[in-house]
Amino acid sequence: MLKSKEIKLATTLLKENKVVILPTDTIYGLSAIFNEENEKQINLIKKSDQSKKLIVLFSKLSQIKNLVKITEQFKKNTKSKEPITQILKTKNSSIALRMVKRKDLKKIINRVGLIYSTSVNYSGNPFLTKLEEFRLFNIKVSEVFWDGELISKPSKIIDLIENKVIR
Repeated sequence: MLKSKEIKLATTLLKENKVVILPTDTIYGLSAIFNEENEKQINLIKKSDQSKKLIVLFSKLSQIKNLVKITEQFKKNTKSKEPITQILKTKNSSIALRMVKRKDLKKIINRVGLIYSTSVNYSGNPFLTKLEEFRLFNIKVSEVFWDGELISKPSKIIDLIENKVIR
């Protein structure tokens, strides 16, 4: 778990629209506040197609109630012990959402609102796991919030629009 001074620094940097590396329930993520400018910035850092959609993390259902229709299946999936990202329809498009379980990440999201989180890597390459790799990754990342090596796998992705498992 991140210490309170790290949570405070992460909150400050995110509010300044900086991109940071944060530990998540699964792997480390490139994170920034949920807005169009930051989505473009993260895709630029990852050398991804600018139209690539990113996973959005939230800590409580009230944060997403204006974005999507929250179904019973969605609620049930958020209670799973396994980290699940769910794709839902929005007014004009779709969005991939995951409710976080980590207490430190919940505190950050409760202070800044929704954040993007995507694997730390260049598009098409394996995700990074070691502190030295993160430090060398990209100079446009403002800070690495290290909490030890996370030896997990990315979240399961369920498309609730098409009713299928993607990953």
